[in-house]
Amino acid sequence: MLRACVLAAVAGVMLGSSVWLLPRSSHASAQQADQTIAELEASAARLQQRIVRLQDEEQIENLISVYGYYLDKREWDELADLFADDATMEISLRGIYVGKKSIRRALELFGPLHISTGFLHNHIQLQPVIHVAADGTHAWSRSRALSELGTYERIGMWGDGVYVNEYVKQDGVWKIAKDHIYTGFFASYQTGWQSGVRPAPGESKTIPPDRPPSELYDTYPGEYVPPFDYNHPVTGAPIEIAPSLRVKANAKAQP
Repeated sequence: MLRACVLAAVAGVMLGSSVWLLPRSSHASAQQADQTIAELEASAARLQQRIVRLQDEEQIENLISVYGYYLDKREWDELADLFADDATMEISLRGIYVGKKSIRRALELFGPLHISTGFLHNHIQLQPVIHVAADGTHAWSRSRALSELGTYERIGMWGDGVYVNEYVKQDGVWKIAKDHIYTGFFASYQTGWQSGVRPAPGESKTIPPDRPPSELYDTYPGEYVPPFDYNHPVTGAPIEIAPSLRVKANAKAQP
């Protein structure tokens, strides 16, 4: 937010002060003056666009964090309202749920509405990498979730996963268009990931998905790398994943 405010101030100063930057010589031509104004206006426009992009990134980062807080306390109605009407949700290997109504139904897989005494359901959102499209209407993020799950005096679990998500801006508001988390591991709190890992959950028979999972992969102690939706930030080259670590397309998945 601070960066956006600074840029906005700079843009205002540039435009407001443009008259003072015009040539003062009696020989200054109208053409030179017009060129100076045009250059200042172009610079201000670029700064304004940058401000909007920074605000977009901030709003998406907040959306990611809010998602986590609603998930923590099983606030399913509020969580479902973060999605676009035609959004999709694919959690682990459970399959794909299509549309806000189907997503709301699927959230019951993680427990009934509202957290209750004796349950822990924390999903800490970390490491967001956000990219906004040039048109300012679509965006992508890659982030990590660290999960603390448990039932008092019964069971405790650790969980880890990577979100590779998409967003859409509708009527000036950013919403989730695609929610896809690749599970890294589930492990017992008592034994940890040294020896207490569990497989990723599959498709539910009680709340079945609209489509099979789009991709297949082996969670820890197996290893894989979720696909990157952005290029290397320094070299600009696509990020190549070793063939042995790539996720596999699910032949049963529907387009």
